[in-house]
Amino acid sequence: MPITLYAHRLSQPCRAVEITLRELSIDYDFHEVDFAGGETRTSEYTEINAFQTVPALVDDNDKGGRLTLGESQSIMMYLCRTAPGQETARQWYPGDQDAMRTAQIDQWLAWHHGNLRRFDMFHHIMNLHLTLPMLKREIQNTLIAPLQAGLNQGLVTLEAHFERQHHDAHPPTVLGDEHPTLADLTMSCELYQIKTAGYRFGRYPQVTRWLEGMADRAHFRDVSKEVDTLGQEIREQSGAYLALDKAFG
Repeated sequence: MPITLYAHRLSQPCRAVEITLRELSIDYDFHEVDFAGGETRTSEYTEINAFQTVPALVDDNDKGGRLTLGESQSIMMYLCRTAPGQETARQWYPGDQDAMRTAQIDQWLAWHHGNLRRFDMFHHIMNLHLTLPMLKREIQNTLIAPLQAGLNQGLVTLEAHFERQHHDAHPPTVLGDEHPTLADLTMSCELYQIKTAGYRFGRYPQVTRWLEGMADRAHFRDVSKEVDTLGQEIREQSGAYLALDKAFG
């Protein structure tokens, strides 16, 4: 198989790339990376992705060339530019076919890194879930609470952006169109991760509609099954420590 995705489905960026592959009907081989066991730091993996992160993509094309690529957004853009079904791909990311629309998508992808992604708290939540009871309050107060406060500012911005669209015909999207883009996919994978652990966005009804609309897509549901299972475990066993009633205040 010409394309191999090196990833782990508990990683938000990895899921975004895999959903993109499925949305574009691109066949791929999936290699689950044991990043907890140090696989990303091996010499073999470093040859694939010098950044030693997940995801990574290897594309062996028909002409004998090989592309190795890291960073989820670069991978997603590449897939949209080279997908056989360009009509579908351009809805997600038009590239040179529509410079103005592409610039708007790029803007939100760049914003995502300094805002929603910056305040990723899911891995701290996992640590809280697994740690001894005597340390749970410390993790909540010193690690998770500041991330909640930081993420809240991004949610305010996103909610205001969706409110300005002024339509109810379909769930909000970043560009206001019915079809989502790579920016929608990237950001929704980020927020869905903590939603599975019990967080709700009741103060942000438009963000809630948008996230539900993305999560209802078939490929999104399929790729998210593992994080759904882990999130359920966290809700059942550690939910009292997450201070959900105070989150995003």
